[in-house]
Amino acid sequence: MNQLRPSANVTAQNSELIIGRKKVTLAPGHSLMDWIRLGRSGDLSGVGSNKRIVTPAELALHNTQKDMWMCLRGKVYNVTPYQDYHPGGIDELMKAAGRDGTALFDEIHNWVNVESMLEKCFIGQLEISAGGANKPGEFIKPRQASLLSVLELLDEPNQDWYQNNEEVIVIVYTKFNEVNDRCVIVDITDEEILIQVVIRTNSFFVHFCPHQPVSLNCRVTVSGVGKVEVFFEKKNHNVHWTSLGKPLSLNNNFNKTKAECKFRYWTVKSNTAVTHDTRFIHLLAPPGFRMATPIGYHIHIKAVISGMEISRSYTAVAPSLTYPFSDPENLLGRSMYLMVKRYSGGALSPWLYDIHPGEKVLMSNYDGDFVLKNLENTTYLAMFAAGTGFTSMINLLIHALYKMCDSKFQVKLMFYNKAKKDILWHDELNKLQQTFPTRFSVTHVLSRETDKSWKGLQGRVCEAHVKSCVAEMIKTPRPFFCICGPWAYNDSVESLAKLSGLSNEQIYIFTQNY
Repeated sequence: MNQLRPSANVTAQNSELIIGRKKVTLAPGHSLMDWIRLGRSGDLSGVGSNKRIVTPAELALHNTQKDMWMCLRGKVYNVTPYQDYHPGGIDELMKAAGRDGTALFDEIHNWVNVESMLEKCFIGQLEISAGGANKPGEFIKPRQASLLSVLELLDEPNQDWYQNNEEVIVIVYTKFNEVNDRCVIVDITDEEILIQVVIRTNSFFVHFCPHQPVSLNCRVTVSGVGKVEVFFEKKNHNVHWTSLGKPLSLNNNFNKTKAECKFRYWTVKSNTAVTHDTRFIHLLAPPGFRMATPIGYHIHIKAVISGMEISRSYTAVAPSLTYPFSDPENLLGRSMYLMVKRYSGGALSPWLYDIHPGEKVLMSNYDGDFVLKNLENTTYLAMFAAGTGFTSMINLLIHALYKMCDSKFQVKLMFYNKAKKDILWHDELNKLQQTFPTRFSVTHVLSRETDKSWKGLQGRVCEAHVKSCVAEMIKTPRPFFCICGPWAYNDSVESLAKLSGLSNEQIYIFTQNY
């Protein structure tokens, strides 16, 4: 979550000091495709073909904006020419200038192929100390190293199994009541079965070579205090298994989820238009794979574009707002839907936008930290979304309205776009209001609409929009406020929400990844 904390004496009069703060706005000519083109022009390392071993002491000398080296995964790069192309800004790079930034890098985007991204900046390998590793003080620690790990808060899960004539059932006792069936990822092949149970920021693995062959489909149930059962159908019914099988490398591991970012090929089933520049892509999971993405989480897609491996994050969405449970394969984690907008100057989005049925997409396991339990006692849910930031709200909307149908809390969406033609699922949002007239409302705000027939709000997000929404929310005891859009939009809305009376704990930002 992107934190922006105004000091206690911030008032509406000096709010311009914090409103609109950006991570970075890249100058024209500094897109990812521009970086790829620059890499084609020649060596960017500054050492040419004279690659060498770099000592930690030498690395430390190159720690300024004009001369910045960095070590990532054992390799030293001259990132000086990359600074103006980095979406996170120079300040983020400076955190690891002249040092090993691997832990910081992996905490934010470990799925990125840094070797491909910075290939032309490569200087050489970092020298390893005699003890087999450099001193701990020479390494950047993860951003959230000060937070208690879930490993420290929970008993470690354990596993068991049983069988009947038709099935083998693997049990994982997580002892964590927030686990649901979307927390369970299963990958089945003839040679191995991998079960991953995601518990907040950590994952528990059951990994084995099955004693006898099983079918590629499985089913998952969760009951009690996080008791997970995964049912595998025996290919040979009535055959008694003397053991579950041979344990493999990840079996019984309880690790940080980010440590296991695995990619698999999904198949495009269809690619249809949503708006003039956004497509709705339906993908099918590889045989034997099951992954139902939790609400608020995202996946990473990567592809080789112009010789460079590019990765981007996307939020999985439902097949529809009005018929969200119409695809049983989606509910079982065997299909997925994405909304993909084509960005001018983008590297990955044009390729994905134009993809055809039958083609393959390399996709990771899901990633995220949204806690669905936040909605349990909510008395008012407000969502501010800009453009494709709406995709982060879709499954949240569905859960609040359909799954929590006995609840009475209001659900409000403020949706910001340039023009009416840019509004994603405009008709479906109208139908959703008609389906839930007493609970759900959507307000559209357009910044560049020229059609005089438009009678709705115009302009950009402002204090009046946020303040009027928050004024309604804080009349209730437990409001919850979600934001998703570009960095500048997120920071502006967050600042205004806090100025209007909301606390950090009442705000969640679905940050964009880079």
